Order: sequence, then structure tokens, then C-alpha cells
Amino acid sequence: MQDKKLLQIGEVAKIFHVSMGTLRHYEQEGLLEPEYVDEKTGYRYYGVRQLEVLNTIRYLRVLDLPLSEIAEFLHDRDTQVTEIRIPVV
Repeated sequence: MQDKKLLQIGEVAKIFHVSMGTLRHYEQEGLLEPEYVDEKTGYRYYGVRQLEVLNTIRYLRVLDLPLSEIAEFLHDRDTQVTEIRIPVV
């Protein structure tokens, strides 16, 4: 853990303008997994891989995809079969 450049959950929440509760919710939904969780304190730490996932989640949420479909996309990563529904205004 000391060799890696990791960010605490609060730092990531500020960077992405979301609450720590939202990040925990993404974890519960299977969208996001911390790079490291301190066994003593329970603090969550995120690395570059998690920041990439959060960028993807943010982009797909703007397109109004539900979390269940985002989870499916993140697990499959098959852009050929991903269909994005854009709401008509």
C-alpha cells in the first residue's frame, strides 16, 4: 500500500463531486471496488483503475443509464452489444 499512489474515499468524492455515500453505494451495487481497504480503520483507497471506472459511470449516468445497465456494461465491457437509450426531450 505504501508504494502505490492511492486516494482516500473523501478525496475521490471531492474530485468527482459526489458524496462518500454515493461511492459506497456504487460498491454495494458491484460497480466499484476500492484498490485497498485498511483492515484496521476500514478506510477505502482508490487508484487509477477506480478513477477510470468512475469516469465511465459518470458518463453513462449523464446518458440516463440505470445503475443495473452500467454494472452490466462494466462487467462485460462489450461495446458492440451496448445499446444506449438517449431520452427524447
